[in-house]
Amino acid sequence: MTLKNDRFLKALLREDVDVTPVWMMRQAGRYLPEYRATRQRAGNFLNLCKSPEMACEVALQPLERYDFDAAILFSDILTIPDAMGQGLYFEEGEGPRFKKVIRTAADVEKLSTISAQSDLAYVMDAVALTRKELNDSVPLIGFSGSPWTLATYMIEGGGSKDFRVAKEFMYNNPEAMHLLLDKLAEAITDYLNSQIRAGAQAVQIFDTWGGILTTSSYLTFSLRYMQKIVANLVKNNNGNQVPIILFTKNGGLWLESIADVGAQAVGLDWTIEIGQARKRIGQTCALQGNMDPSILYASPTVIRAEVGNILDCFGAGNGHVFNLGHGITPDVNPDHVNAFVDAVHELSPKYHS
Repeated sequence: MTLKNDRFLKALLREDVDVTPVWMMRQAGRYLPEYRATRQRAGNFLNLCKSPEMACEVALQPLERYDFDAAILFSDILTIPDAMGQGLYFEEGEGPRFKKVIRTAADVEKLSTISAQSDLAYVMDAVALTRKELNDSVPLIGFSGSPWTLATYMIEGGGSKDFRVAKEFMYNNPEAMHLLLDKLAEAITDYLNSQIRAGAQAVQIFDTWGGILTTSSYLTFSLRYMQKIVANLVKNNNGNQVPIILFTKNGGLWLESIADVGAQAVGLDWTIEIGQARKRIGQTCALQGNMDPSILYASPTVIRAEVGNILDCFGAGNGHVFNLGHGITPDVNPDHVNAFVDAVHELSPKYHS
């Protein structure tokens, strides 16, 4: 494999790069009019996810507009619970819902054991097609939700403001919760390894809701299972190392513990200063992040200044992938993303000389 642009993979491995690489969580999404047009053509979000051709189309759309240093698979984190028999559907304006929910240990035991290669073949087809269409221009990122994050949706039946039902289940039924998380960790490991074999060149685990937990609960019910996944992922494919990124939203309190899991990079949200994070764990692994997505509502001048602040805060040297601290929001002006990406590439060379 000879990538035309490999600085994203190099940065994850803390190798020297010419400029700081940049990509953006949810970079294929509703802020782009071309994405909205493709989604309308698909009929609904789930149809879009389950069509490899359309998933590939929307994954490539941001690369046609912006000078991103990586592409990311277009899919959804809830494909695994759907394949396990929970019946995923989407309510317009209300997000994901499940026809079946987890309420008892018996519900956990009834969950189907899945094979990602067959039960989620449409995802693997999307990976392979997107990788082919990229033609080695930039690397392709695969991803999954974390066991804890998937479990919250499966127990709540969808999103939640306070996660009361999921936390109640965890505290009152810890054995059943561990069984659920173990089943999910095995499924996610298979899922990510299948993505890697299909062509993903790096993978990210999104622990979106790990930050709602206490420290002891986070270590016991979230990080423990991500560590199990990392230990069992394919480390090399076709002679190339496959870096792993762990991202726990609101996980700044536990950076050292996250870094010790063994992934090549830790994703940061915007609630922690990246320079402080580098002092704490920067010799252990790379860092990804961490501009507040809301700054993209500001003027290009303000966006450029904030990019400069974050680059300066990280400082000189390798091991930084620039990203938002969470996904881009739907009503951002697409032109502001150009200002963001261009600022990273234009302002960062002096930190790599």
